[in-house]
Amino acid sequence: MENKNSKQEQFKDIIKLIESKNYNEAKDLLNKLLDEKKNDFYIYQLLGIISQYSGNLEESIYNFNLSLNLMPKNAGVLYNLGVINRSLNNLEKAKEYFIQSLEINPNFIEGYINIAQICEREKNIFDAENYYKKAFSIKKNNSSLNRAYARFLINSGELKKGLSLTYKNFGKIRFGKSNVEIN
Repeated sequence: MENKNSKQEQFKDIIKLIESKNYNEAKDLLNKLLDEKKNDFYIYQLLGIISQYSGNLEESIYNFNLSLNLMPKNAGVLYNLGVINRSLNNLEKAKEYFIQSLEINPNFIEGYINIAQICEREKNIFDAENYYKKAFSIKKNNSSLNRAYARFLINSGELKKGLSLTYKNFGKIRFGKSNVEIN
């Protein structure tokens, strides 16, 4: 890595390490980069992602907040803070982060899906439906959106519509004695 001239090439290498789950090596390289430049929001963002993937959510929140201090309008960091808070069952805080990320990037379907799912957990079916509709207004054919909405329909009692959407997007549905199989 020392032979690389550009910081962009270094980040590409670090991202490859993260993708291949070599978190410790990626973290070591990022910490070396921090020695050179303490005010790089992207270094803290990547450290936050590594901590998140490693299950160290408090460290992840800390790094994401450092990143946000340097670049407050970072939709990716705000989204990840929403994901972490949702997993910690801080639903209101998670929703706030998702909404902030959507204010920056209103076409990010996953943000709408996450807010809709939080609304579902809160038994706020009307709002959940509206967030799904917003996501569909951006892109009709998105597999994670279709899967989440089909599950929403089934859970809210619209079994026929939910199964129809599931079948349309994922293929044949077979009912066994103890489960449902989707091919």
